Amino acid sequence: GRVSVPPPRPPVRLRTWIAAAVVLTGIWFYNKPADKPASVAEQVEAATALAAQCDLDGARSALAVLKSAKAPAAQIKRLQVNISKSAATCDRQQQRAQAWTALQGSVHQALDAGKPELAATRLAAYVKRWGDDPDTLELDAKVKVAQASAQLDLADACLAKGDRVCLENSLIAAERYKRPELAARTQALRAALSQLLERSLLDASPGQ
Repeated sequence: GRVSVPPPRPPVRLRTWIAAAVVLTGIWFYNKPADKPASVAEQVEAATALAAQCDLDGARSALAVLKSAKAPAAQIKRLQVNISKSAATCDRQQQRAQAWTALQGSVHQALDAGKPELAATRLAAYVKRWGDDPDTLELDAKVKVAQASAQLDLADACLAKGDRVCLENSLIAAERYKRPELAARTQALRAALSQLLERSLLDASPGQ
C-alpha cells in the first residue's frame, strides 16, 4: 500500500520570530538579578565625597551605617580620617566667609567716610590672614582707585594754591597706584604742572 506523507509545514513568518524575541527579552528583564549592592570601598568613596562637599552630617551617617554593618576596620578608619580633614577645611571656609562679609562692610564704611588708607589697612590685615582671591583683588582695585583719587584731590588743591612742589609730589603718589581709570585726570594735572613750571621759569628769568 501507499505510505501516507504528512503535508509540509508552512514556513515561520518573520513577525512570529520578532514576537518571540520580544517575549524572551521581557522574560529576561523580569527575571534578571538585581544590581549588586555597593561595595564597602564604594560606600567609603561616596561618603568621602559628601564630606568634601561639607555635607558632614551625610558623611557621618554613612560612617554610622558602615559601623553597624561591621565593615572592615581599615575602611572605617579611612573614612574617619577623611571626615576629620574635611571638617577642618569646612570650618576654615566658614570662618573665612564670615570674615569676608565683615571686611566688606568695614572697607566700604571707610571708603564712604573718605578714609581710603584705613580701608587699605583693613583689607591688608584680612589678606595676611586668609590670602588673596578674585574677590579680594577686586576690592583691592576699588581701594587703590580711592587712594589715588585722594592724591589727585590733593593735587587739585596744590594747583589752586600754585604750589608746584606739592602738586608734583601728589601726582607722583597718585601714579604709584597705576589706575587706568584715572589716567585722563592725571594727564590733565600733569599738563597743569608743566604750565605752572613754565610760568615759574618765566618769572625767574632776568629782565622780567
